[in-house]
Amino acid sequence: MIKANKILVRSPNWVGDVVMATPAFRCIRENFPNAHITLLIKENLRGVIDGSPWFDEVLELVPKVKKSNNDDLSSRKVFGKGTNEYLRLIYKLRMERFDLGFLFPNSFSSALMVWLGGVKRRVGYNRDSRSFLLTDSIKRLSENGKFLPTYMGDYYLKLCSQIGCKITSGKPEMFISGACENKADELFKKYNIDKKPFFLMSPGASFGSSKLWTAEGFARTADSLKELVDCNIVLTCGPGEIGLADEIEKLSKSRLINLSRASISLDVFKVIVKRCMLLIALDSGPRHFAVALNRPVVVLMGPNGPKYTESEYETGKVIREDIECSPCQLKTCPTDRRCMTMITPEKVVQTCMDLIRAEA
Repeated sequence: MIKANKILVRSPNWVGDVVMATPAFRCIRENFPNAHITLLIKENLRGVIDGSPWFDEVLELVPKVKKSNNDDLSSRKVFGKGTNEYLRLIYKLRMERFDLGFLFPNSFSSALMVWLGGVKRRVGYNRDSRSFLLTDSIKRLSENGKFLPTYMGDYYLKLCSQIGCKITSGKPEMFISGACENKADELFKKYNIDKKPFFLMSPGASFGSSKLWTAEGFARTADSLKELVDCNIVLTCGPGEIGLADEIEKLSKSRLINLSRASISLDVFKVIVKRCMLLIALDSGPRHFAVALNRPVVVLMGPNGPKYTESEYETGKVIREDIECSPCQLKTCPTDRRCMTMITPEKVVQTCMDLIRAEA
């Protein structure tokens, strides 16, 4: 394995992918215990990795320049998307003189940034016509000219094994600070969440509308669970999904706890997932929180290939209908979204109850 004193890690760009990348983050730290490791990540994803012991510095990519705040990681910098901010970032990278860089995104732009930043050794997948920008170019597994679906956690760990890193575990991992626990305590008290055990519902998916289930389906599931279990049902959603949560609450015949307007940060969301009885989610970021935090999860999956996200570390069940056009990997369904709408609330409820009984 090579030696490196300064390492740059360019994080994935999606919530769930960042969680699935945590085994690779951990692997880099374990194999380079004395190196100074810097993570470059989108600002809105920062909460996913807050509290982790793997990085000495975090650089954030944000839509616009803003003042930095003090936190538990040293020398926090922010860079916007404008030309001047981009050049500032490149200058920052060049001044750091990184020995080694890991590129988790497959994009040409991420490889160009690291190349312009003067990172000496650049490890990434040969995608998006960028192989000439990499020193260690990895070919994705394929068969008969088509890419083979690969669990993303393993996909990211190959960046490490490519240069000889020893892999100890593929288990996703997340950390929660005492401050986040305290923030969550205040939230739970305000909404009376902790009065009863609770099911957590995360009905949104930033990938696209093809992934979505029905608001009526979530509402009927919530009503049935409350009839069977003395519990609370908590609704959370991502940016731009308040209307969906409101519609579910309106359609439900029982009282739900709708946190869609509570402005929950990702670091506090970790606590909510950790404390729930069970999570009901789509094939989206929250699912991977449950895996990392050892909580049972029921996943409603339609257009996406299950092999990209199924993990041996998951405690739960994926509900998926056998439809001729699925998986299609399309963000918008060209027909009637039958791969999702054919999933019944009765099946979801039964699956939840089976998991709860198994956990008891």
